[in-house]
Amino acid sequence: MEPITNPHDRFFRQVFSQQDTAADFVRNYLPSVIVELLDLSTLELAKDSFIDDELRQHFSDLLYLVQRVDGQPTYVYVLFEHKSFPDILTSLQLLRYMTQIWDLAVRQKSKFIPVLPIVVYHGQAEWRLSRSFADLFNLPQPFQEFFPDFRYWLVDLSSMDDADIKGEVLAQVALLTLKHVLQNDLDASIRAMTPLLVKLASQTTGLQ
Repeated sequence: MEPITNPHDRFFRQVFSQQDTAADFVRNYLPSVIVELLDLSTLELAKDSFIDDELRQHFSDLLYLVQRVDGQPTYVYVLFEHKSFPDILTSLQLLRYMTQIWDLAVRQKSKFIPVLPIVVYHGQAEWRLSRSFADLFNLPQPFQEFFPDFRYWLVDLSSMDDADIKGEVLAQVALLTLKHVLQNDLDASIRAMTPLLVKLASQTTGLQ
């Protein structure tokens, strides 16, 4: 049997490559004002990764394409950070992957599509970093208009109570597992998840 060199990556990818689970995640963890603009029934996986093999120990990613209610397309880019501690360069990594998405559009001679960046974090340390790219620089006001800026949406599993983790059963089990795997209490967490696991086992995804 081929060894699993990065179980976090494989687990994340296996679960959130499923359309229903991905749509459920977006519905429950993006701001409601954004969700209201999206037709999540149209969400589909657009690309499985932009991450080099050397960085796969630290990150996983998935790119989804979804139609807005006005009929226009939008990308949802989810970056899952495997590190135990927040990385101040996460926004730089996101910018790199977002430009790769737009470069792909140029090569395919297709239209530019906006990208909504989401970071999912499950490390041990609390995420206290700014989510603004421009905050990597100490810029005086007159300089700011000449530099790119964006903010990413953060889903910090480590700071959430188990009861606050929402969604359909597969998403809940996956997110709870990812939350506790670095907390050294996964055994106790699995016992607490027994009702969810029983429910999951009765579904097709549970058998998978």
